[in-house]
Amino acid sequence: MITSSIEIAAPPAKVREIFLNFSAYPEWHTEWLKEIKTQDGKAPQDLVSGDKIDVNIESFKFVAEVKENTETLFSWQGPPVFTIAGYHKFHIEPANDGASTIFTQTEDLKGLLAFIMSPSLLGKKMRAHFDEFHRDLKARAEQA
Repeated sequence: MITSSIEIAAPPAKVREIFLNFSAYPEWHTEWLKEIKTQDGKAPQDLVSGDKIDVNIESFKFVAEVKENTETLFSWQGPPVFTIAGYHKFHIEPANDGASTIFTQTEDLKGLLAFIMSPSLLGKKMRAHFDEFHRDLKARAEQA
C-alpha cells in the first residue's frame, strides 16, 4: 500500500468542498491528477457507490467505479492495468477539534505484478505525486 498524509489548516468541510470541485482542479493543481469528471451529469457530492467517473492521471485516462463518498472518505476502484488493480482512497479526517484536517491518500494495489509498485520500487513516484497533490490542496484550502 502506498500512503501519504498532510495536515491542512482548514476545517474538513472546506477541504472536502475543494477536493470535490473536480472542475476547478486546473486552477490549483496542474500536474499528476489532471481531471476527474462525473458521468450522467451528477454533482461530485452526489456520487454513490457504483457510479462511474472518468479519471485522467498523467494523460492515462480510465473509468473508475466510485466505492464510497462520505464526509470522511472518497474512494474508487480503478480497472486492472498490466494485471495490477488499484483501490484509491482520499481520507478527510478532522484534527484539532475540527479546526484543521488530516488529508490522506492511499492506493492499495492488487494483482500478479503489484509488487513492482511497492513503496521501495515504482511506488516512490506515486507517493511523490500524492505529496504534490497534497501541497497544492493545502495551499488552496489555506488561502484567505
